[in-house]
Parts: sequence; structure tokens; C-alpha cells
Amino acid sequence: MAFLNFRSGWVVGIILSGAVLCLGLPAEAASPGMPDYVWDLRKKKPSHYRAYLKILPAKLKHLSWFGRLDGTGMPLERVMVNGNTYYASSICKPHDCADNFLTFLVEVDGSRAVAMVKAPEIGSRVVELGRPTAAERKFMEKEFED
Repeated sequence: MAFLNFRSGWVVGIILSGAVLCLGLPAEAASPGMPDYVWDLRKKKPSHYRAYLKILPAKLKHLSWFGRLDGTGMPLERVMVNGNTYYASSICKPHDCADNFLTFLVEVDGSRAVAMVKAPEIGSRVVELGRPTAAERKFMEKEFED
């Protein structure tokens, strides 16, 4: 009986200790300073996501890594291109990044997006979406080189 009380007290002590320790750890999603990733665009920046979807051809929207941004992605970065501020990021198809890659810029107010994409669905060549300016094109071309 004493052994049972000791063992159950020990288990309760470990559980309580773990709970106390967890209270001091912030959740990753709520941590200040943690970057937003490309897939966060859908929920955290819906107007930016809509601008992105507006330039995406219908035959690419049905692919989850294009349409829902459910792929291997990079953090969203705030960048300046030719005096304008954008959110920039890239995403690729998991396990097939070399042949399925997209990089984009969305104006910081969510009003406009441009992208460059390479995928078999569009002939396995780099295609521009949303009519990028020369400066935007140059910025996105660097992403394809890296």
C-alpha cells in the first residue's frame, strides 16, 4: 500500500512538474519575432492571398502546393524593389523542387501580385504571372538562380 501511494504520488508529481514547465514555454505560433511563412498568407494576410490567386492560372490553382501554398516554402520577407515595398516568398512542390518552383511578390497593401513559376503543367519553362515590371522580374529571376 505504501508503495502504491509512493508510485501514484511520484506520477502525479511528474505530471504537475511537466505542466508547470510547459506554462513557461511560449507556443511557437504565438512567439513574437517568429516569421510568417508562405502558407500563412491564406489566414494571416487574406487580401495578399487573393491577389496571388488572381494571377494564378486555373490549371495551377487545383495543385495544393500552388493554390493552397501547401508546399516547401520560405518565410515571407518584406523587400524593397524599385522603391516599392512587397512581401516576397518562394514555394516548391515537396520532393520535386527543381521542376516545380514558384517565387512571388505581393505589394504590401495586398493590391497586386506578380510571380514567376516553373512547372510541368505549363510546359516546364519559367512563366511570368501578373505582368511584372523589369525591376520585379530581375528580383524574381535571382530566386530562380539561387
